[in-house]
Amino acid sequence: MKTFKKFKISLANDIDKEEKWLTQMSSKGFHFYKYSLFFYHFEEDHSRSYIYQADFQSADDEYFELYKQAGWEHIHTVMESFHYFRAPRDVIGDKRIYSDPASIKGMYQRMLTFYSIIFLCMIVAQAGLLLNWKPSFFSFLSVSIVTAAVVIYVFLFIGLLQKMRKYDKQSDVKY
Repeated sequence: MKTFKKFKISLANDIDKEEKWLTQMSSKGFHFYKYSLFFYHFEEDHSRSYIYQADFQSADDEYFELYKQAGWEHIHTVMESFHYFRAPRDVIGDKRIYSDPASIKGMYQRMLTFYSIIFLCMIVAQAGLLLNWKPSFFSFLSVSIVTAAVVIYVFLFIGLLQKMRKYDKQSDVKY
């Protein structure tokens, strides 16, 4: 079976776009099976087509069993919290697990908490750089890298908050 990697940068708040992209790739015969540092790994098989679902939460055996019973196959886990699942398109249709607005909002809240902790740790770790500032190439390089990371985190936080508001409004709608 032929395999290949595809480089793609995507922020956590675009998890729905990532799912659609993985599903589109599968419809072309390229099936996701692993992720590592901006690289998506695919295997080629034109005889199958899957839909993909990603989730973000701490998981135990019961969590994975729930997906399995609903017809989803666990594919890969990243950072112990990002879980990727797939199911045959012709069997599962559009049936999703944790797809109600409150569950989706909860996923984005968990992401916001997770990335806020990482962000705060990064800022604290870099405080020494500013407290012991000595103009040098490496100091300016470090500040440039940290500044770029801060900008990326700001975009991530804004995106996560927008998604949370969107699903908060949807969960307020009475059916």
